[in-house]
This record gives sequence, C-alpha cells and structure tokens, in this order.
Amino acid sequence: MSLSDDAEDAERRHGMNPFHDLEHLAAIEVPPVPSARTFTAGVRRKLHPRLLALHILQFAFGATTWALVHMTAALAAAARYTLTGTWPDREKRG
Repeated sequence: MSLSDDAEDAERRHGMNPFHDLEHLAAIEVPPVPSARTFTAGVRRKLHPRLLALHILQFAFGATTWALVHMTAALAAAARYTLTGTWPDREKRG
C-alpha cells in the first residue's frame, strides 16, 4: 500500500465518519482555567476598551445621524411655517 492509498483511505473514512472533527477536538489538550482575578483583569484589559469604542461609534454614527435627521425635519417645518404660515399635514409629519 502506497502513501497515496493511505491518504485516499483516510479521506474515505473521514467522509463516512460525521464525528471526525469532534474526535479531533477531543484529542486537543485544553489549557487550565485561569484564576478569577486573572480572568477579570484580562476582561478589563481587553473587553472594556473595545466595548467603549463600539459605544462611541454607535453614538457617533447611529444616534447623531438620527438626531440630525429629526432636527433637519423640525427646521424645515419651522421654515415652512415662517414662510407660509401653515404646518405640514399630520400624515407628512411622521
């Protein structure tokens, strides 16, 4: 049996065994769980700055955008009232 026959046989067995990936994962050694203090310090060091950055981005691009849209609509309605003396119809106000 040659090397290519072994590879083909292994490939054929891999296709027949749906748990091959799970068996592979079971063979991997898992590192020990860090102490609570080390874990908490790691979360503070890695996760908190990322969450803060995401909140700032969400506010900058999400909330600020919606606030500008609504402020523009309010200013347009005020300008229309100033020029024509009428408010937009209730259906058009949103």
